Amino acid sequence: MVLHQASLAAQAGGVDGFILGSELLGLTTVRGAGGTYPAVAKLKSLAAEVRAVVGPATKLGYAADWSEYFGHQPGGGHAVFHLDPLWADANIDFVGVDWYPPVTDWREGEVHLDADAGFLGSRDPAYLRAGLTGGEGFDWYYASPADRDAQVRTPITDGAHGEPWIWRAKDLKSWWSNPHHDRPGGVRAATPTAWVPMSKPIRLTEFGCPAVDKGANAPNLFVDPKSAESGLPPYSTGERDDFGQRRYLETVLAWLEEPAANPVSPLYGGPMIESASAWCWDARPFPDFPARSDVWSDGENWTLGHWLTGRAGIAPLPELIEALGARAGVAIDPGEAGGSVGGYVVDRPMRLRDALAPLTEAFALDPVERGDHVKMLARAGRAVGALAQDDLALPDDAPAETQTRTLDPAAETLRLRFLDAARDYQVGALIVRREAGQGTRDADAPIVLAASEAEAVAHRMLAADAAARRSRIVHLSPSAGLRFEAGDRLALDGATWRIQRLDLDERPRATLVPTLAEVGVSGRVDWTPAPPREPPAPPVLHVLDLPSDGSDDGRPRVAAAAEPWRPLEVHAGASAALLSVRARLIAPATLGQTLEALAPASPHRLDRAATLTVRMEGRNLSSAPLAAVLAGDNALAIRAPSGDWEVIGFQAAALIAPDIWRLSGLLRGQRDGVVGPATVPAGAPVVLLDAAVVPMEVAAFERGIPLVVRAAPAGGPPSGAAMSELTTTWSARALRPLAPAHLRARWIGDDFRVSWIRRTRVGGDVWDGEVPLEAGAERFRVRVLDGAAVLLEVEMAGPAFVYPAASRAVHAPSPDARIEVAQGSALYGWGAPATTGLW
Repeated sequence: MVLHQASLAAQAGGVDGFILGSELLGLTTVRGAGGTYPAVAKLKSLAAEVRAVVGPATKLGYAADWSEYFGHQPGGGHAVFHLDPLWADANIDFVGVDWYPPVTDWREGEVHLDADAGFLGSRDPAYLRAGLTGGEGFDWYYASPADRDAQVRTPITDGAHGEPWIWRAKDLKSWWSNPHHDRPGGVRAATPTAWVPMSKPIRLTEFGCPAVDKGANAPNLFVDPKSAESGLPPYSTGERDDFGQRRYLETVLAWLEEPAANPVSPLYGGPMIESASAWCWDARPFPDFPARSDVWSDGENWTLGHWLTGRAGIAPLPELIEALGARAGVAIDPGEAGGSVGGYVVDRPMRLRDALAPLTEAFALDPVERGDHVKMLARAGRAVGALAQDDLALPDDAPAETQTRTLDPAAETLRLRFLDAARDYQVGALIVRREAGQGTRDADAPIVLAASEAEAVAHRMLAADAAARRSRIVHLSPSAGLRFEAGDRLALDGATWRIQRLDLDERPRATLVPTLAEVGVSGRVDWTPAPPREPPAPPVLHVLDLPSDGSDDGRPRVAAAAEPWRPLEVHAGASAALLSVRARLIAPATLGQTLEALAPASPHRLDRAATLTVRMEGRNLSSAPLAAVLAGDNALAIRAPSGDWEVIGFQAAALIAPDIWRLSGLLRGQRDGVVGPATVPAGAPVVLLDAAVVPMEVAAFERGIPLVVRAAPAGGPPSGAAMSELTTTWSARALRPLAPAHLRARWIGDDFRVSWIRRTRVGGDVWDGEVPLEAGAERFRVRVLDGAAVLLEVEMAGPAFVYPAASRAVHAPSPDARIEVAQGSALYGWGAPATTGLW
């Protein structure tokens, strides 16, 4: 199998690294005759075979268990570096270690060794860092389960040879940088093994931590009811702890950045640990995994497991608080803030205090002044000091202590609304109760939480509501008044209290309220994923080369619609390799098709008799006054068989069936007076010309050349199943000069005279005087045509032409001959012609 996979890697063009096997502890520690390790010898042979397949460029290694890589130590002082023949082999490029040693030894409560040492909890970065190169498996070990329970720690020593590191599973640095001397039967060999100190890098082929309470106590354990190896870390409550997992991963990565902890080898010039791979990222899409238990049976293991999928993007509460402060220009020390959220909503401008309030209430935090900055202190946790009798004062005219209790009872029930991470971010709601109290309190948390996390938040809120109604005021000695600060948690009369208020006047006094109990997160998640989404369909796309709308904008227009709608970007270019964004469509266009044929008709004439039936999807059509239609409202573009678009106005729209409209009061050939000679068949595309039809950017040189046009979801590539493509040729029809108007022909003797009136695209709707010149000097092209033959072509500077009898005698035109007049433009060339018969 290994050689087969190596062959696949070679056929794929090669890979950067290849692992021969992983955690074969049960095989590599089996001894053969003469104290040999046959499985290790087989791994060496396998390395040679794989090297022959993958070549010299691929890095080879073996991923040993964290309790396997450094040697075989069955007891009685026997210690053999059994994997050294493999690590030293010329075909092996790195030492792989699946790194899961115990890092912490935290217990519940406040009375245990690590709490006494001053560490703040199982998530304390300083505690985690100390445990990476200290603690269990480095400084000491537990000789028995009873010793573990009692925290009787046996130091790791090596009195005979001064090499305690050979017994330390976590001392990677010493193992890597020293020669290795086997100790078969406890006797140290004079000659070292084949391992050359600092000769090869180490790769943490796996490292990680389960997302469970006190996961760092045993990062190698996992919860899987179907597995015989399932287990919780020692002293874990089994509650979910995404934040603890995050802090563990961050601490390991920061440790690898320390030059002293990860030195550079003088032999190969790289760091001792050259890479680390966090376990694990699942290729199955989140949240379908773990939500779809009908597809994957291991989904329930995700909640407390090592998975980073669905957790890598969480917001640790300390970083979130710092980020909110930074946005307001205020430095905030997150202090004792712990936990994480899936997201947080700040939906409007607000004061920093208001932005922080939902978080401080949900996670039981108090912002307090400490020096020149604000620090977050927890309302729960162990006491950081004590109020002794010497700290209390006895006023002459008042008792030393006053206890108060609010008559208004605390709420019995709390109803919390939140954004449910397990239900596609819909608003979730839950109710929690306590044994005492009266009434119901409503609370809103604009926080993305799983239901179990929201339940913990609700319990904290309910407990805080009860604690706020009980307080005690104690008078302090002057020295105590200066020693304590608001927010401090103090031991008094066998309980822990929090200083809510500190008054420093002539009678210093502190207002104390009870601290809150720690509230954990249960390990259950009620997943209700969103229903599977249909893949987006490609939009209907049209590019319209329309006549001028009275402006100098000659760009083509683009219209698209899709269901469901999403904003689109329109890409265009001479080929698919040269596409660039040319337009952005924010709203869908109203598109449809004709349901009956449309015969040719005279332009610019209101046709009250003819009707047009169309099917339209999008906006509802409506009737409009004639003046509005003449001004350009209620305009449709209909594509003729030639591919040209005719603009038609309509005065009345009647809905005769769902999405089917009968239009009447038609104005054909709007804008340029062009109506195609052919009948428009049923099924012709129709576009309502409104604000959803937008211009597409083009360059002047792109006129007349085929353009590839694609419409695809905004922000994505112009490809995929949600993309539509067409090819179009932009002719700049909007810039084309209009055909001259009122073409008149008459005989003057034997000469044939033709006259006309000039038209303009821009500013032509004037009634006084001449319309403005379109582009430079006035010029016209007159052609005498007989069928396809051009008998005569001349340019004129004025609106008249005479076809003399002498020329006519030379040309001998047939009875079907005609005269065609076109207006010229320096910007476009010759425009649309007007035609009259010659006889």
